[in-house]
Amino acid sequence: MRRTNTHKLLLATVALVLGIGSSALSAKIVCWKNSEDVRECGNAVPPEYAQQSVERKSATGLTLEKTDRAKTAQELERERAEQVRLAQEKAEQDRIAAEQARHDAVLLQTFTTEEDLKLAHNGKVAAIDSRIKHSEQVVQKLEQTHAELQSDAASLERGGKKVPDDLKKQITDVQNQIDKTLAEIQRRQEERLSMEDRFRADLARYRELKGG
Repeated sequence: MRRTNTHKLLLATVALVLGIGSSALSAKIVCWKNSEDVRECGNAVPPEYAQQSVERKSATGLTLEKTDRAKTAQELERERAEQVRLAQEKAEQDRIAAEQARHDAVLLQTFTTEEDLKLAHNGKVAAIDSRIKHSEQVVQKLEQTHAELQSDAASLERGGKKVPDDLKKQITDVQNQIDKTLAEIQRRQEERLSMEDRFRADLARYRELKGG
């Protein structure tokens, strides 16, 4: 009877030890840094340090989990702004790529050979040169008319007469026409330069698409 009781007591003691050991092994410890940047550990993170980076360790010191600190509102806003910027950048890249693909298709469908492309360009250049030349001729005539009107006004003034308002208006109107036509010539000359740049780019791209 005594042996039986002793045996039972031994089993109970072993079970208690094993239970305590198992509980201790399963316990988790969390570590954080306090306001003085000193590492502290315990069973739970104090509320004032809950937003910081936290390590969770086993009772034996093995790191089970590590979480980063919570991001500030400013950091989250910067992340959102960066995501928006990247999305806009990608959208612009996609737009440029789609536009280039459409332009490539037009080049290949419109021009059978490189010579066709050159002939089309030369035709456009000839047309714009013709318009520039016509505008220059218009300016020459307007300048001649302007000079004649000014001469008439000067003759009146030399004769002691007042220059009529309608004559003054004619002089002003003609000068405005000259200025407007000269501006148009300037615009067409810039357009011609831009046309030359586009042609060189199109020719290079056409050769690339045709494989050299």
